[in-house]
Amino acid sequence: RDLANLSALREAIGDDALMADANQAWTLEQALDQVPALQRFGLRWLEEPLRANRPWDEWRALAQAAAPLPLAAGENLMGEAAFDAALDSGALGVVQPDLAKWGGLSACLPLARRVRGAGLRYCPHFLGAGIGLQASAHLLAAVGGDGLLEIDANPNPLRTLTWGAIGSLAGGQVDLGEAPGLGQAPDLPAARRLAEHAIDSGAAAETLARLVACSRRDAGPRATAGGAAP
Repeated sequence: RDLANLSALREAIGDDALMADANQAWTLEQALDQVPALQRFGLRWLEEPLRANRPWDEWRALAQAAAPLPLAAGENLMGEAAFDAALDSGALGVVQPDLAKWGGLSACLPLARRVRGAGLRYCPHFLGAGIGLQASAHLLAAVGGDGLLEIDANPNPLRTLTWGAIGSLAGGQVDLGEAPGLGQAPDLPAARRLAEHAIDSGAAAETLARLVACSRRDAGPRATAGGAAP
C-alpha cells in the first residue's frame, strides 16, 4: 500500500519534492528490506525509519544501505547529549529538532547552526498551533540554508487563530515581515469563542480553554529574525 501511495503521489506531482515518513515503524531488518523499493521515487529524505531510541550503529547501517537517500530524524530527540550523538553518528542527512518539544529558540538556534556547520540540512519539525509554527519559521529564516518548514495541511482552528494571514507567498517562500517578536498577535478573542462554542462542553472545551490560556501566556516570545522562510 505504501508503495502504491508513493507511486500515485509521484505521478500526481511530477518532479516536485516528495518525502516519506515511516513514523518509527520499522526494525532495522524491515527498513533494510524496504529501502531498495523506495529508491525509484526520488525521495528528498526518509524520515524516522527507525525508532528514535535505537542505537546509532543501526542508523549508520541503514544510512549506508539507503545512500544516496538521506535519513531524517530529530523531532523525538531531547537534550544536547542526544543531538550531540545524532550529529556525531554521521547517519543523518536532515536534522529536524522541534523547538516546542525541547529547547525553544534559545537552544535550537545554536543547534541549527551546528547542523548547518556540519553540512547537514536543518528542517524544523512542528505540528501544532500557530505560535510554535511562527517561531519555527523565524528560526529557519534566521539560520538560512535550504531547509523546509513543515506545515500540516489538515484543518486546525487553533493554528489559524494563533497565526493569522501570512504575507506574500511566492515560489514556496513566505515573507515573515519586519514586525517585532513573532510578527503577529494571536486572535485570542476568536480562540475564546471557539472554546465557548465547542460541541462537547466537557473535555474538549476544557482542553481548548487551556490552549487559549497557553496562547495568551506565550504570546510574548521575541524573535528578531525576519525575511523569508522556505
